[in-house]
Amino acid sequence: MTLLLSTTDKQLQMLRDRQDSIGRDARTEIQRRKLVGFSDGTAIEYVDPRAVMIEPETKVGQITIDGVVQ
Repeated sequence: MTLLLSTTDKQLQMLRDRQDSIGRDARTEIQRRKLVGFSDGTAIEYVDPRAVMIEPETKVGQITIDGVVQ
């Protein structure tokens, strides 16, 4: 557990999916850091607020006959 105290948030995110004691300790350390409000900023993903969201076309209400949308 003491080894994980010096790891970055990004490294902890990579270790959390492991199904062994290291993964369990990583998940515990992530939870501990959330509770105390600590973040080193390495796991923060930047989302551009001006990015255009493209929504896929819905197929609700479309009728397809022989592969042709009517």
